[in-house]
Amino acid sequence: MKRLILALIIICLFSVCSYAADTGYNWGDWGYVADSNAASWDDKGIADNETETSGTAIDLDGKAACMFSIQAVEDNTGAIDGVCTVYILRDTDGTNYENTTTGSPYSFTITPTQNATVYWAFAISASKFDKVKFAIKNESGQILVLDIRYKTATIPAAS
Repeated sequence: MKRLILALIIICLFSVCSYAADTGYNWGDWGYVADSNAASWDDKGIADNETETSGTAIDLDGKAACMFSIQAVEDNTGAIDGVCTVYILRDTDGTNYENTTTGSPYSFTITPTQNATVYWAFAISASKFDKVKFAIKNESGQILVLDIRYKTATIPAAS
């Protein structure tokens, strides 16, 4: 009987302790991706058939994940007849980065909407990256005004 009571006490203590550990992501605050001039990518116009690459790398060392947010505004200057391609460019040696025409950057397309503000958000696992830059190629047929932000996450140590 004493063994049964002791086993139940151990199980209860283990259950309580396991709930005390925080194993979720701790997300930091949103910040702007730096554009090619090292200024905040805040309300930045990008012409049709133009590619813009961030100037400052985002350091993911010691991070668990990175979330990006894109806001695209088209002000009804004409019909949208294409897409924008978003690229995540990995560093190749600590100094150089993949580019949008060679290498194998992570990429996907988004479609803006005429006379509208459209939002996209996505996250990447930092385990696949050390430092990254962000690039976007506008082939929508119109000038777009973009806000591009990011935030990183850490995983707290289990207690």
